[in-house]
Amino acid sequence: MNRTNDLLKIRELLQRRRRDILHATQGAQRELTALKDQDRDPEYEENAQAELADYTLSSLMEAQRREVMLIDAALRRMDTGVFGTCVDCGYDIPIERLEALPFAIRCEEDATRHELDMRGGHQATPTI
Repeated sequence: MNRTNDLLKIRELLQRRRRDILHATQGAQRELTALKDQDRDPEYEENAQAELADYTLSSLMEAQRREVMLIDAALRRMDTGVFGTCVDCGYDIPIERLEALPFAIRCEEDATRHELDMRGGHQATPTI
C-alpha cells in the first residue's frame, strides 16, 4: 500500500473515532443532566456518590473534548497537506507511528528531543 492510501485509511479512522466520541459524549451529557435533575437524598453518602458520578462524567467529557480537538487538528493538517510531516525536521513521520499515534506532529527522534527540552534537558528529573 502506498503512503497516500495509508493516510486516507488514517483519515477514515480519525473521522470514525470523532463520530464515536461525539455520540458517547451526547450519552454522557444526558446522564449528567439526569443526575443533576434527580432529587438528592439528604444523606451525605448519597450526595457524595452523586458528586463522584458527576465529577467522573465531567472528567470523561473533558477527555473526550480534548481528543476531538486533537482529531480536528489532525484533519486540518490533512486538509492543508502537512499531515505526516515532522514539524521540526520536515521529514515524513513513519506510517507505523501515525497509525499508532495519528495526532503525532513529530517523528520519534524529534518528539523525544522535544520532551527532554520541555523537562529541562538530559539533567532534568525524569517523570514517572
